[in-house]
Amino acid sequence: MSENNMPDFIFEEENQQVKTRSAKAAFNFNDTKYISRVLRGIGAIIIIAAASTFLFQHWTPGNDLERYLLLLGFTSVLSASGLFCGLKLKESKGARTLLGLTLAVTPINFAIMGALLFSQFSWDGAFAKLPGYATWVATSPGMALLSALGGIVLLAPLSHFSFLTLGHNRAKLLSIAFILSNLTLLLPTREPNIIAGMLVLLVTGLIFNEMRSFSRETTLNTFEGRLSRGMLWVPAVILVGRGCYFYTPSQLLISALLIAAALLSFFIFPQLTEKKSWQQAMQTCGAVLACAAWINLAEMLFRTWHLDDQWALPLISLPLVALLSKLASYAVGTGNNYRRAATIIAIIGASANLLIFPSLFTALFCLLISASALIHGFLIEQKIIFFSGVIGALLSIGYHLKSAFNHFSLTGWSSLMVIGVLSIVGASLLERNSGKLREKTAQVRINIKRWEN
Repeated sequence: MSENNMPDFIFEEENQQVKTRSAKAAFNFNDTKYISRVLRGIGAIIIIAAASTFLFQHWTPGNDLERYLLLLGFTSVLSASGLFCGLKLKESKGARTLLGLTLAVTPINFAIMGALLFSQFSWDGAFAKLPGYATWVATSPGMALLSALGGIVLLAPLSHFSFLTLGHNRAKLLSIAFILSNLTLLLPTREPNIIAGMLVLLVTGLIFNEMRSFSRETTLNTFEGRLSRGMLWVPAVILVGRGCYFYTPSQLLISALLIAAALLSFFIFPQLTEKKSWQQAMQTCGAVLACAAWINLAEMLFRTWHLDDQWALPLISLPLVALLSKLASYAVGTGNNYRRAATIIAIIGASANLLIFPSLFTALFCLLISASALIHGFLIEQKIIFFSGVIGALLSIGYHLKSAFNHFSLTGWSSLMVIGVLSIVGASLLERNSGKLREKTAQVRINIKRWEN
């Protein structure tokens, strides 16, 4: 359906908004505009509440398939009522409200379709653990497949028409994203680790579409546009709520929840305000959540892989360094705070690892990390990063000297000789190529400033 042959009520709302901006009337009980607004709000709340009861059904008459068909028919009635309000009554607000409610009820339909499929094609043995009021049973595998296929065939065009009404310029992409999000509710598994993977993929895809397409579309910055974008997240909320309410979340699922919250806080929530300080605060919160997610995940991997204790701190610190360095590229402002934090974590992690598990390997590892921080701090002219690298390098060299005096060995002596030779050769290279290095360093600094801008 093109924009030229869409119903007129889709565009009438814009004209009404222009008219209402020019005059602000005081509240008056005799004004039907306010009464109709209250009635629409009450009706919307009642419809959402009534549809939500299908997720926690306690009913006795009829079987589960009949109750599902009742909800599916009710969803169709919402769309038909929206068309009636728009085409016959020429009232766009009621039409948009009803079509928006169609989108709100659609994920509930998919959740029940998923429950019916789960009763016949479960990938795990968790079906018996569900309480009776949350159990939906299809009479046969064929009936479960038919109900799901019929629901998709009916709900997909209804959703597309609703998006045409609420955010028509991106209706196709919104519809595809919405249906794909709802399809995750159909997978016949409740295994927390699989749910965790689906959640991360779903949230990542939604954020990608939001940043690349939806946030740049001016027609989606209206109330209806924001509502359309918000509906895409309802299946993810149901996916998380179902997994956490009925089942025990695994450590991997907890990490996935933290990752989802971090992505939202870092990329989506800053778009809700124009204040730079609030944007930076939200991104800082997102970075903290992302770090917590990795620490939780690293602890699980450490136990699963049965690693030696000396690998614990590198397993935690190095990915955190990479994570914060990457987030610095998307931060509001320069992102220098994230780079400083990444450097401090790297130095502290390597130094603590050397002090707790002193060995030639941990000393060389600390020296490598410190030298990298030192060079990086010099290139971007950051004193904190530079001197943190100096402190870490001195600590690792000091360990080598102490080990050489207290426990003379060929390996320790050789490592000191290699470090000394490399230092002298590095100084010679710096002296000879100082002009070229200055030019390259200046160019690197310019490139980094461009990245920050």
